[in-house]
Parts: sequence; C-alpha cells; structure tokens
Amino acid sequence: MEQITPFIFFGIIALGIFGYIVWILTRKIKDLTEVEKNYTILAKNYSTITILQEIMVVLGSKIQPSKKLEKINEIFLANFGVDYSTIVEIGEDFNIVKASNIPIEMITSVSALNKNPDFTVALENNTPKYVTSLKTLNYATAAERGVRSAFVFPLYSEDICKGFWLIESISSNAFDSLAKTQLSIIKDNITLILQNNNYAINLENKTVQLETANKKLEEMANRDGLTGAFNKAYMHKTLDEMFSGNRRQASILIMDIDNFKNYNDKNGHMEGDNLLRTLASLLAGSLREKDMLFRFGGEEFVILFPETTRESATMVAERIRQKVEEYKFPYQENQPNGNLTISIGVAFCPDDATTKQELLEIADTRLYKAKSGGRNRVVAN
Repeated sequence: MEQITPFIFFGIIALGIFGYIVWILTRKIKDLTEVEKNYTILAKNYSTITILQEIMVVLGSKIQPSKKLEKINEIFLANFGVDYSTIVEIGEDFNIVKASNIPIEMITSVSALNKNPDFTVALENNTPKYVTSLKTLNYATAAERGVRSAFVFPLYSEDICKGFWLIESISSNAFDSLAKTQLSIIKDNITLILQNNNYAINLENKTVQLETANKKLEEMANRDGLTGAFNKAYMHKTLDEMFSGNRRQASILIMDIDNFKNYNDKNGHMEGDNLLRTLASLLAGSLREKDMLFRFGGEEFVILFPETTRESATMVAERIRQKVEEYKFPYQENQPNGNLTISIGVAFCPDDATTKQELLEIADTRLYKAKSGGRNRVVAN
C-alpha cells in the first residue's frame, strides 16, 4: 500500500471541510428561506387582521349603509396588495356597483359579470372562481387593464346570490391558498354588510311607506267623507291652535246654499250629495294654498283665510259668491230663482273677535243677515 503523501492528506481534509461548509450554508439558506416564507405568511396574516379590524370599526360606525361597502373596499385595496376590487349587488332588472376602483368608463361590463358564461355556474353554485386563463379573462376590460389573474366570490344571503366580489391582479397566479382563505374571511364580512345594507334599505322603505300610510290615515280622519273638505272637528282644532298661539290677522267665511232643502226635495238626496261635492270642488279651486275649506255641517261650509285683511277677505267672498251664481249646476232651474246661489257671512280676527267662539258667532250672525236680507249676498259688517 502506497504511503499517503502530506499533500494528498491535507487535500482530503480540505475537501471534507469545504463539503461541511457547503452543507452548513445549504442548511442556513434553507432556514433563511423558511424564515422568509414564514415572515411572508405572518405579514399576510397581519394584513388580514388589520383589514378585519378596520372592517369591524366600519361595521360599528354610523356611516350610511350604502357608504360602508365603499369604505371597506378602500381598506382592502390599501392593505391586501391587489390592483382592482369591485363589489356588485345583483338586482332584478339591473346590477348596482356598490364599490370599485375601476375607471368609471370601464365599469359597465364588469358589473354584468354574472351574465358571463365563465362565471355564471360559479355564482349559481356559490363557488368561488379563480381565473388565470387569458381566454377566461377575456371579459369586460380585463385585458385593457392588464389583468392576469382574478378571483370571483359569490355573495350569498339566505341561499340567494345577492351579488359578487371581483378581485383582480396584474400578476399571474396572484392568489395562493393562504390568500384564498384570507379572502374568504373578508368576503363573509362584505356579505354581512351587503345583507345589512339591504335590511336597512328595506327598513327605510317600510318606514317611509308607514309614514305615508299614517299621513293618509290622518288626512282621512280630518276630511269630510262626502266632499273631501276638512271636517268640523279639524276646523275647531285649527282655530284652537290659531287662538292659543300668537293670534295673527285672519278672516273666516261661513256660507250656506240658498234653498238647499228645496233642491233636495225636488231632485233627491243623491243629487243633493252631488251638488255638495261639486260646490266643494268649486270653492277649493278658488282658494290659495294656505287657505282652508271646511264642511261645517249639512249645506254649510267654512273658509279660513290666514293673514288676510278685512278688505281682501270681503273681496274674495264676493268673487266666490259670483262664481257660484254663474256656475251651471244640474237641475238649478228647479230652484226658486231659476239658479243656485249661496249666502256668506264674514268675520275678522282680531277686529271682530279675540276668541274662536266669538269669531264663529259673528260670522254666523252675518250669514243669517245675508239670508234674511234676500240671499245670494255677502255680509261683512
């Protein structure tokens, strides 16, 4: 056996040391890669936690429901590192983009993504769809915006697809398994907000409907069923409010159909009711928006003119009397004078009266004077 020279011996040792160093370095590089990988995972998890924390703040805020999705979309884009994010609500007739950073001129086609055959099945089956195929990505303006991968999440509520969430990236294979899990968690919160938004809108609509119905009921309670004029009870309430507050200048007219009993007896009560309805419509058409017409009872009507002087009220009363006299009512030829007329008594506040009772009594007294003086006239003093 040949003797190993010192040179060969030390060469073998050097190779061994070099191999050991390479092995150590390989281990270190592997460890560093693992650390980097773990750091990336931690960073992504931290990003997701940050997003969820900010979403919780938005959920608990007093921001309008319609604005919450916009805010959450902004939070997501600022923290998750994707290029585009669009939240769409699917409607019966058309879809509504609730939030997006896609340029407005490019948004229309994206909003109709649920009608794209490549996505319809996923949305119908409540299955997220991850897309990297350039063919599949040939929707809307994806190519124009440089999109190379996309994720579509159906947004379901009560087993119904209410919308979808489209996340897009200009990078290929932008969403690994961790990202998909994180996106799924965020998606649940978006679904919750979309659902709450719909509940809030429905509640608001129901509230408006209820308020409208209540106003109609209140209006009906204040109206005379036959003529549509305000009723006697509402007249007393209105006058009570007027005299209980700072009394303003006001005038009141009490009018009565001349020889109404004769009209009823000769033409029947149905025609009498028709006459009352026609007269009420004629009177209402002679008033300003702030004036009020009341049915006082039987064939008597009351008109309240707020903030009206004696001269103005007397002039309007005369104009109304003349308008009724000239109107061609059915069967008016059966009346004693061959036409249908009214008599009017006028009273003024505060000149004539300082209480409701005084005002009504004075107007009624003047009405009696108008009728006893020959009918078809106005008495204002």
